[in-house]
Amino acid sequence: MAGELVPLVLIPRYTTYAGASTFTSIAMDVSEYQKAIVNVWRGKLTGTSPTFTVSFQESTDQDSWTTCTNGSGGDPGAETEAQYSPTLAKRWFRIVLTLAGNDPVGSAWAIGFLEMRQS
Repeated sequence: MAGELVPLVLIPRYTTYAGASTFTSIAMDVSEYQKAIVNVWRGKLTGTSPTFTVSFQESTDQDSWTTCTNGSGGDPGAETEAQYSPTLAKRWFRIVLTLAGNDPVGSAWAIGFLEMRQS
């Protein structure tokens, strides 16, 4: 039986990112949760050969980060929404967006729920 769902906003609608770089959200304490259910949307990309990748990471200390189980998302596609369900095993959680290519620009949002751990 699933636990109670708590609303989550990792990236507000419609946040724009520019430049070939890796962008991360602020780490959040997810000690009370067993998994996240996250819908990610991205708009069209501009630039020369732009690429977009989303993944979910966790950490015990906010210094050393690893990809969550079920946390390598990939790319939902242009003007497409995809759902991901990373499993949460450590205290801290964040989303990571990577833009690559020459002068890439793109917009995205990520919202969903955190599922409470069963006691």
